[in-house]
Amino acid sequence: MWTKILDKAPKEGTMASFEVEGKKLFATLNNGELYCADNRCPHEDIELTLGCLKNNRIVCSLHGFSFDLATGHSSDEDVDCLKTYPIKQENNEIYIQL
Repeated sequence: MWTKILDKAPKEGTMASFEVEGKKLFATLNNGELYCADNRCPHEDIELTLGCLKNNRIVCSLHGFSFDLATGHSSDEDVDCLKTYPIKQENNEIYIQL
């Protein structure tokens, strides 16, 4: 089931945080593509939206680990992957699938 999260896509290179069904998530538009993932670093309990986007990755502000926006793969094999979610745009509105 698809859930509406935003009335429009975030601006290119920015992140929008929100909560759905008790999950803290973020959405971003990076290089023209929409992405959605947990807004919590799998290494430490810190919001990833406090970090930055670099290339096609989100970089955690605490220890500098980064995660691929498309796959969630970590830059360090000892750090768990980031949970990502399917996301789409319909009539300018943004939806995710949990």
